[in-house]
Amino acid sequence: MKSMKEKLLNCLTCTAIEVMTAIGVTLYLLYLNEPILALISTVVFAKLIVFHFIMDYYDKKQRKNSQTLSLKKAQGTCETPVL
Repeated sequence: MKSMKEKLLNCLTCTAIEVMTAIGVTLYLLYLNEPILALISTVVFAKLIVFHFIMDYYDKKQRKNSQTLSLKKAQGTCETPVL
């Protein structure tokens, strides 16, 4: 279970700030009766947010692989290829 500190830090990540900004900008443009600009900003922010989720996924995957490899090296079960 996550601690309160981890939950707060998660709320302040780059992606979370982008989501909050996208919601604010879109709602403000709708308030100004600019639905076309609101739609354009939604599309632009959506692409940026999806990009960050993809990069976060690959970063976590790479970290997991490197941890597994370091554990295998520590246990002595990792075979290094001979060239």
